[in-house]
Amino acid sequence: MTAAVDPEVRRWAPGDEEAVVAGFIDTYNGEPWNDAWVPETAAQYLAEFRAMPRAIALVALLGDRVVGAAYLHARTWQDGSEIYIDEFFVFPQAQRRGVGRALVAAIRDAAAEIGAADLTLLTDRDVPAFDFYRGLGFREGSTQVFMIG
Repeated sequence: MTAAVDPEVRRWAPGDEEAVVAGFIDTYNGEPWNDAWVPETAAQYLAEFRAMPRAIALVALLGDRVVGAAYLHARTWQDGSEIYIDEFFVFPQAQRRGVGRALVAAIRDAAAEIGAADLTLLTDRDVPAFDFYRGLGFREGSTQVFMIG
């Protein structure tokens, strides 16, 4: 029997692009999202996050395989900086193996390095990610509402 491998998290590098895009598509084109991403639009979408001011892109690995990623950026807030998590995903075959927790821990470390007061993100209440984030101490904001027009 093969021993379990602990997830490792590091900064994104150009050589990660193909695996990250493929995993993003695999994640979001499946349940519960059922999106219709293709490689070109997924690559552009993720590249736009890396191009933001104060952007940080992280990848999670199990062994030498990329199995998840997080795209975030620091932004100034009245009482210091906050980290906004733009995109966060763990490839379906690697879920429930500690990868998401390792990514959140790395995001918290990045926030501490810059003195960020909070981590913020958007998610839907009816997807598994909602309970995942709550289990890691995230809470719902009490006053803001996400609007679509």
